[in-house]
Amino acid sequence: MKKWRVDVHVQNIVEEPNVMWETVDHVIVGSSIRMGTIQDEMKEWLSLHEAHLLEHPLALYLCAGTPTESERIRELEEAYRDKLREHAYFVEVVGSGYDFERMGFLDKAIVRMMAKQKESSLELDEDKLKRLVEAAQTSERTRSENP
Repeated sequence: MKKWRVDVHVQNIVEEPNVMWETVDHVIVGSSIRMGTIQDEMKEWLSLHEAHLLEHPLALYLCAGTPTESERIRELEEAYRDKLREHAYFVEVVGSGYDFERMGFLDKAIVRMMAKQKESSLELDEDKLKRLVEAAQTSERTRSENP
């Protein structure tokens, strides 16, 4: 198996939305769900940069607000447009949880009532995360291989 030397740049696009696309070979986009949807800033960024995303190997993942499979699928479909999901080699919900430290009073009250959750939690699916890493390694292309 060929070993790749990879420089990875992690970027919070809500805080730093500008991307130097000429330096990008591969994109992995992840988002959390808040009250059933991704952040407005993420939606806008995805829409604004969709053409660039479709030019690169792409993986998409979410950390959902619910462990229910049908809700996870709905959240994935609403978070990422059909074009992006069809182009991506990986589209999954890799976990679920609630971060009470980042929630306001009203959000906490809603989660406590609806999800019967009283404290922060995070459950990650280690198998899906492993598949994401493996898929990224096998789907990686360099600019010289894919001009």
